[in-house]
Amino acid sequence: MKILHTADWHIGSFKGPEKDGVNLRGEDTLNCLRELVRVAQEERPELTLVSGDIFHQAEIWQGRSHREVLQARDTIMKLAAVSDNVVVMRGTPNHDSAEAFEELQAHFELVPNVEVVTEPKVIDTPYAQIAVLPGFDRGTFRAKFPGLSKEDENKVFSDEIGNIVAGLRAMCQSQCKLSILMSHYTVPGCNMESGQTQFLMQFEPVITQEMLLAADYDLVTLGHIHRPQRIDGLKNVYYSGAVNAMNFNDEGQQRGFWIHEFGADYAKRELYYECSNFHKTPARQFLTIRWDKEDVAQAISNPEMLPMTFTDQGVADKIVRIIYSCTSDQKKAINTAQIEKALYEAGAFWKADIVMDKLEDVNRTELSKFDDPETNLIQYLTEKNLEPE
Repeated sequence: MKILHTADWHIGSFKGPEKDGVNLRGEDTLNCLRELVRVAQEERPELTLVSGDIFHQAEIWQGRSHREVLQARDTIMKLAAVSDNVVVMRGTPNHDSAEAFEELQAHFELVPNVEVVTEPKVIDTPYAQIAVLPGFDRGTFRAKFPGLSKEDENKVFSDEIGNIVAGLRAMCQSQCKLSILMSHYTVPGCNMESGQTQFLMQFEPVITQEMLLAADYDLVTLGHIHRPQRIDGLKNVYYSGAVNAMNFNDEGQQRGFWIHEFGADYAKRELYYECSNFHKTPARQFLTIRWDKEDVAQAISNPEMLPMTFTDQGVADKIVRIIYSCTSDQKKAINTAQIEKALYEAGAFWKADIVMDKLEDVNRTELSKFDDPETNLIQYLTEKNLEPE
């Protein structure tokens, strides 16, 4: 038995180039979804689970919202054609609006093997009982627990989420079917987009590792964190990750989705976990180029060499930013328009930014921007290799 696990489609428009009125970064996302469909058609999973954040922006004008709902519907219909059951869960309200999901529900009301879920529930299928816990709506929890301080909110909300996780598991009683949790929350200990490990509960309500260990689901299919991963120390707990890269926090990371496979022991009348395979999507890559003052000097003195330099650095088809350090004189001489032109000549998809990180020298003109004369003096003397004392 195969379970296709995907999430964080973020269908919509992003800052970037347009062609004939079409946002090309939005098209990148649709290309990734086409690869998702292609693999599904090849693998023909029994279950397809979409764990939230189908859309990128909840608050958008109606015409564009309708178009994005139709794009989601088209993908879901193609997945439904090759899957026995498809479950699509709402993510966080700032991405998946109530109106967009009402429209999705209307589209699939008469499609028997597709369920669009906006409230916690258990879905019974021939293969698994799927506990569905959609993304966090702070307003709903505040109505249930009025008057909490900011300090108490996340702890109380997390405890309530834990109660729901346990309650849904208690409803999954079949010994012959898998118990699966679909959800859209942070699990402390996961690896975040920029590589840091999330471990503090005060930032947002979470599903703790203790909650998942106690519930003991056969498989947990999560959305919300964009970095694909299996969480160490837990039983089959996976983030599918986003299908496409969205910003420079995603630089150097793979994007895609999982297919989890379970085998059958007919003598014991039970399914058992076999493996999980990650399938990459053609996600648009981000690239950061860092220049020191020597690199800046080369760019100023030999601008005709920039296209070749950028070609060698592999900017083709990528979203590129340049972060540079320079001297005060170089800051006056650097020609960002010329650099941008060279990037596009080398085939860059989009120039996201050309920005100075810091000045590598200090002069009196620059120091005059400081309000504190003592700070000015210390920095000036330090730059001149004199002791401030």
